[in-house]
Order: sequence, then C-alpha cells, then structure tokens
Amino acid sequence: MNILYCAKCRKKLMTYDNTSFKRYKSPVKKCKKCGNLYIDPRCHELAIEGIPSDVFSVKSFIILIIFGVLLLWRGIYLLNQVQLGVPPETQWLMPTVIITFGAVCIIGGIAEIISIKTGLKEKKFNRLYTASKERLKNADYVSILRNLGVDVSEIKEKL
Repeated sequence: MNILYCAKCRKKLMTYDNTSFKRYKSPVKKCKKCGNLYIDPRCHELAIEGIPSDVFSVKSFIILIIFGVLLLWRGIYLLNQVQLGVPPETQWLMPTVIITFGAVCIIGGIAEIISIKTGLKEKKFNRLYTASKERLKNADYVSILRNLGVDVSEIKEKL
C-alpha cells in the first residue's frame, strides 16, 4: 500500500496499491484542501504511453473462464458435503459464495472476449486515445505535466 500526500499542505490525498489496474485519463489532479496540482499515479495518458497490447489478449480471459469453471465445479461439489463445525442452517453459504464467484468469472471472461472479438474494446481504447491526444495538444496542459515530473519529451513525435 502506498500513501500519497500533498507536497504543499501534507494532506493525505489517497492510499493505493501497485496493482496492474490502470485508469486511462488525465493524471493531473488538484488537492481539495490547498488547490495544489499533483499526479495521480493510478491514471495514465494513453497518447504518451500508447495503447497496451495485453488488454486485447483473449488467452488471459480464457484462463479466467477456466478458473471460473473450476470454482463452479468445486462449489457444486461442496453443496453435497457436510462441513464439520458449521451449523446445518449455514451449510449452503460457502458453496453458494464459491458458485457465485465462479459464475462471475465465467460471465466476465465471456463478456470480455466478446468485446474484444466484436471490436468494442478497441473502439473504447481508440476513443480514450483520441481524448488523450486532444488534451496533449494544449500547451498549458503539457507544461503542467512537465512541471509535475511526467516525461513528455516524445509527445511531438506521437501527435
């Protein structure tokens, strides 16, 4: 877990972890207490970093579906088992949670594969990329990014 504080007033701005989940929007944020600008490390400019190729990987979502099928199978198996030390009224709870999580993994994986194959995901990322390019055409915005420590040296070549 990382904690980000405002450089000016030392107010706690956010707590975040270093997961691979990225938000593709402007990373420039403003402190609500003092108005100081800062970079949100969770947000990324697509026009600077480029569209990641791994978000279009069908293989990773097939693995997610297989994981979901295994969870679903295990949950169904546990429905018929007696769990020692658990009251009879709640014997259904854990298998139901496992079945639900497995079903969510399966449905989510199938939905992502459909969005990749139909081109919806590519359209979404192209829309985000275009919005990022529009933001980077503003010289004041690029100057703010540069002042906050973002490497914007390759912007001219990409635009």
